[in-house]
Amino acid sequence: MIVSLLWCAVIALLGLKVIATLILLRRPPAARIAGRHGLWLWWSTKITPIVAVPCLIAIAAMERDRASLWVFSLLMLFVLVAVPIVVWRRFGRAG
Repeated sequence: MIVSLLWCAVIALLGLKVIATLILLRRPPAARIAGRHGLWLWWSTKITPIVAVPCLIAIAAMERDRASLWVFSLLMLFVLVAVPIVVWRRFGRAG
């Protein structure tokens, strides 16, 4: 039961990421995060992997799938490095 709920959460979160990414890519680069909705879409593309990957790790742990556990743990490490870099590049510039 819990595994099914986690899978539903992962699918919903990654679906949200895909939809938000497609909407943002259709906009001109200068207007991608202009306005409140654009900013929400941009942040949803960054936050959803941070929430979805731990769900995948939990699923792999509950199913005792060691290979998936390693892959998802490495994916989480990548997400924890890549997302702050992207956010810093976008908002951390001085000036």
